[in-house]
Amino acid sequence: MTEASFEVEVTPDSAIEFARVSGDWNPLHTDPAHAATTAYRRPVLHGAFSAGLVSRMAGMYLPGKDCLLHSVDLKFVAPIVPPTTLRVTGRVAGERHGVGRVDVAITDVASGARYVTGAYEFGHHVHGTEAGPTRPAPSATGDRVVLVTGGSGGLGRALLARLGARGLGVSRTGGEGLFVAPSSRTLIEAVGDRRLDAIVHCAWPAPDNQRLVALDDLERAVEHHVSGPLVEMIRLARLLKERGSPGAQLVLIGSTAATPGRHNYRMPLYTLAKTLVPELVRILAVELGASGHRVTGVVFDVIETGMNQRLSAAAKVAHADRSPAGKLPSADEAATQLEWILAAPGWLASGATVTLSGGALP
Repeated sequence: MTEASFEVEVTPDSAIEFARVSGDWNPLHTDPAHAATTAYRRPVLHGAFSAGLVSRMAGMYLPGKDCLLHSVDLKFVAPIVPPTTLRVTGRVAGERHGVGRVDVAITDVASGARYVTGAYEFGHHVHGTEAGPTRPAPSATGDRVVLVTGGSGGLGRALLARLGARGLGVSRTGGEGLFVAPSSRTLIEAVGDRRLDAIVHCAWPAPDNQRLVALDDLERAVEHHVSGPLVEMIRLARLLKERGSPGAQLVLIGSTAATPGRHNYRMPLYTLAKTLVPELVRILAVELGASGHRVTGVVFDVIETGMNQRLSAAAKVAHADRSPAGKLPSADEAATQLEWILAAPGWLASGATVTLSGGALP
């Protein structure tokens, strides 16, 4: 479908309902007595109400249920004075590599007067197709297990599926076969009396999207994206020291986004936090080596799972072109390589950070 339209009747009550939701009680929109003193004589509908109608066009018609609205650009040509009936029309102006643009207009059904013109850009969200691990949960006591944080994420799910009953998955939000652990403070409850053969840390806060010099609350943002993940990793090292079996291993997942030539400046705090992984691995290897435990960093490039499912088709092609294999690795392929790391019994790799990018170019 490349064109669509719908009609909606608006009344003075529409402005009141919108004010209740938005908190915008400007008297121009909600107070007839005040509006009577203005050039419009009657309350005028909120401009953002029109933006909501544009959202309806995107989410219900063009493109519909799979819509991810990227941006909206509207021009308010004339005020909408209820009661009246509006017609909202949209036409797809073009779509390339999964990103489309729709030209949109809001007009009066009776008079044909144009109230709003503009456009919006959209993408398509990807349905989650990776099933959670179907496996028996480890018993509460006695087992030696591999603790996997971020068990509800793409990489965590794939690794747990490969580990089977050996895997003890934890997640902040829970899920099938997973223990709920809002933070590393509660992990000891999930571990119970089990001994840990390894901890694989796949959990990480969702990436940021603001420049460092433009952050509204610098301290809170740094705490969430940088200090918080660092504290979590150190707590996992403590847990391994306390509950790890002889030779147990801590695996911390890094990212090539933190390496020269691959810095992701659109996610500066995420990038900054990931730069901590290699140095932390070296420090922890020294501290945990005396107790016979190992620490390894594993750096991946772009894996076709998790947050990378939101990449546009063009971006995926660009990343795949950097790889000699000409493709992006799946979550299962990345999990296979983690199994390889876990299966290495020697201590010489402790303190090392291994880059598993398939030879991807910067």
